[in-house]
Amino acid sequence: MNILKSFDLAIKRAKEKNWDYIYVLIDIHGTIFEPSYYNEEYYKYYPYARFVLQILTNNPKIKLILWSSTYKKEIDKYIQRMKKDHIRFNYINENPEVKDTDIQFFGHKLYFNVGIDDKFGFEPETDWKMIYDYLTK
Repeated sequence: MNILKSFDLAIKRAKEKNWDYIYVLIDIHGTIFEPSYYNEEYYKYYPYARFVLQILTNNPKIKLILWSSTYKKEIDKYIQRMKKDHIRFNYINENPEVKDTDIQFFGHKLYFNVGIDDKFGFEPETDWKMIYDYLTK
């Protein structure tokens, strides 16, 4: 699914169901930052990633979830770096706001509305710009 369709669908459902927020799940490597395959700190944003994340951070209807298999010590470094760039994540690898229901169990799979990850087919070289244009129109 095209990333803009994911946002459209999430916003539409939020309006229909009168949800307070949509949850956007975002990976770090190969999605926000260009990957470094060496054991070093590397914070090169993909074009438009920083701007989009700042816009999403400042939107009271959006909660950001950082999703990564990176070790906590390293995640903390990324979080600190992004805080300097005015980017804030509400949660890391969890969404405690959405509780289990009679038909849904979130103990092994966290709830989100939009997923941004290169493993989901997200193309950071072009898709961040599409999201930027979408959010600023």
